[in-house]
Amino acid sequence: MTKIILENISHSYDGGKTWAISDINLTFESGRRYALLGPSGCGKTTMLKIICGALRPTKGKIYFDDVDVTDYPPEKRNVAIVFQFPVVYRMSVLKNLLFPLMNVNIPKAEKLKKARHIAEMLGIDDLLDRPAHRLGLADKQRVSIGRALVRDVDVILLDEPMSSIEPDKRYELKRLLMEVSKDMKKTMIFVTHDQTEALTFGEKIAVMSPNGRLLQFGTFEEIYHSPAHEFVGFFIGFPGMNIIGGRVIEGGVDLGPFKLVLKEKKLPLRIGEEVKIGIRPEHIRIALSQTEGYIPFDVVYMEDLGRRSMILHLRNGEVLIKARISKEVSGISKVWVKIPEEHIVFFDKSGRRVA
Repeated sequence: MTKIILENISHSYDGGKTWAISDINLTFESGRRYALLGPSGCGKTTMLKIICGALRPTKGKIYFDDVDVTDYPPEKRNVAIVFQFPVVYRMSVLKNLLFPLMNVNIPKAEKLKKARHIAEMLGIDDLLDRPAHRLGLADKQRVSIGRALVRDVDVILLDEPMSSIEPDKRYELKRLLMEVSKDMKKTMIFVTHDQTEALTFGEKIAVMSPNGRLLQFGTFEEIYHSPAHEFVGFFIGFPGMNIIGGRVIEGGVDLGPFKLVLKEKKLPLRIGEEVKIGIRPEHIRIALSQTEGYIPFDVVYMEDLGRRSMILHLRNGEVLIKARISKEVSGISKVWVKIPEEHIVFFDKSGRRVA
């Protein structure tokens, strides 16, 4: 088992004119599951290349346990990668699983034992004599994962491994990877732009910004309920967090068409400074008739999610918000809204959380 430490990692592909990733500090503990989450182009794959040794970072160091491996080539790191599109050879499944062991100095019988054990673990033991290149995408990906596991590597990197898989097969493959991680105590790092995949796979999740910076590293509960940056709040969740801009006033926040009075929270900002409030759609309280302490909003659009769940798209002047409700409504043009103070998070004008 191996702990991976990224220390002040930055990388540029054009000599420092632009940066794919900047000032990344992360520690992946041994034998745990992690997800790197962010939009396309945010540097997730660049980080994987640096971890596996395919790319030397422009700045910073990478450690495996206490060993500086920044200059180590891939073959010295004992890392395996599973790619977005399954890579299999035009030979049987068994020969695919045996291929990584070709130059390993162990008896042939031991190699066969390893390959068959991995095949059984991945549920492809009945496919061992089948040509791997003729399998479906999900089974091809199982073969790719099997080749990664059969070498007894310390770290497995998964670069969007679900994106090319049939939707009905993705859950089973995720469950399988989670079981493998638990049973074999492998450090796994899963790259994805899909928050559902990240939240169900990763014990901890690193959320990247579009410009290649690490915004937050934590559990799902920490990221969802206490986002460290407005991008994290908006990017995580369906729909994402409502972000409303305003200015600090005495005892609250001026949001333009209405004011938000704060009874409990004190903002570490001066009166007149810009501030943004964040509130999740499911935390907004809705009344269908005028109610004291509630603010009137026009209903722009109603989105029916089924199972008595709806998303209301609401407007008050320039303020646009979404509210998620657990009941069916129809034929309404106005609702009254309350934004509970206990569920609000506050961001400064740069997007960093301040309260």
